[in-house]
Amino acid sequence: MTEEEYIGIVGEIFDGYTDITFKGKTVYIKHFSIRDQRYIHRFYNKYKSIAESKGIPSEKEMLDSLREDGLWSDDDDRKIIDLEQELEGLRGAKRNSFLPSQKKHIQETIDTKQKELHFLFTKKAELVGKTSERYGSQRSNEEFIRYLIYDDQECSRHFFTDEQFANLSEEEVEFFVRENDYISRRLNENNIQHVVLRDFFNMYMSQTEDVSAFYGKPIIELSVYQLKLAIYARIFFNIFQYNEDIPETMKQDPQAILDFVDRKKNKDTKSYVNTEKGASAVFGATKEDLEAIDPSARKVSLSDEIAKSGGVMNMDQLIELMG
Repeated sequence: MTEEEYIGIVGEIFDGYTDITFKGKTVYIKHFSIRDQRYIHRFYNKYKSIAESKGIPSEKEMLDSLREDGLWSDDDDRKIIDLEQELEGLRGAKRNSFLPSQKKHIQETIDTKQKELHFLFTKKAELVGKTSERYGSQRSNEEFIRYLIYDDQECSRHFFTDEQFANLSEEEVEFFVRENDYISRRLNENNIQHVVLRDFFNMYMSQTEDVSAFYGKPIIELSVYQLKLAIYARIFFNIFQYNEDIPETMKQDPQAILDFVDRKKNKDTKSYVNTEKGASAVFGATKEDLEAIDPSARKVSLSDEIAKSGGVMNMDQLIELMG
C-alpha cells in the first residue's frame, strides 16, 4: 500500500464515512459505531420472525432432519468443537512462544486446522440450506446497509426510505453490499496498525490518550474505526516509550514490533541464557531466531561446534563456547 493510500485511510476514518457514486449521485456510507450495531439485532429478530411465519424451518429443525437421514451427526459437531478448542490452544502457544521459527511452525499448524474447520462449516451450511436464522441474518445485513447510506456528509438524512430501498433491484442492493464489504476490508485492523506507524501520523500519536478530545466528540459517537485508530496509536506509542531498543527496520512493521516486545518479555524463560560476556544461548533456536532475539549478540551454532570437536564436548568446552 502506498503512502497516499495510508493517508487516504486516515482521512476516511477522521471523516467517519466513505463517499461513493450511485447513479451519478454522491452517496455517503457511514462508518458504524457500537451504538449503531444495536440495530442489527433488531433487524435480525424482525426478519427471522417473518421467515418463521412463512414456514421456513429453523437451523435446529434442519439439523434434526439431517441427523435422522444420517447426513450429519453429533460426531461432526464434536469435531467442530474439538478443532475450535485446538485452534484456541495453538493461538495461545503462538503468543507465548518467543522464537520466530516456533511461531512459524505453530502458524502452519493453525493454517491446516483452520482449513479443516472451514471445510466442516461449509459442509454443514450446504446441508442445512436456507433457514429462518440465515434469512434473518441476510436480510438484517441488507437493512443495516440501508441504515448506513446517507444523503449528506453529516449523515443526518438517509438516502433511501424503507419503500425506496425495498424497490431496489437485487443487483443494486448487491452493489451497496459489495461497497460496504470493501470498506471493511480496506479499514481492517492490519491496515490501521500500519497507518499509526507511518511517519505522517507521528504528530498524532501522543494526542490519542484522550480519545474524546482527539476527535472532539463523545466516545459513544465515534465509529469503530475511529476507536481502533486511537487504541492502536496508544498501544504503539506506549511500546515506543518503554522500548527504546526497537530496531529502526521494525518501526513501521506492527507484527515485528509486537513480536520483538514478546521476545523481550520471554527472555527470562529457562530456554534463554545470557552470559556476562554478551554471548547468548537459546536452546532449540535457529540462527535466524538468534538474529531476531538479539542482533548484537555473538552467534554460535552448537551443532557445528560439536562436529568440530569430534562429536563430543565436555563442560569446560561448553563454558568456553558460551564465554
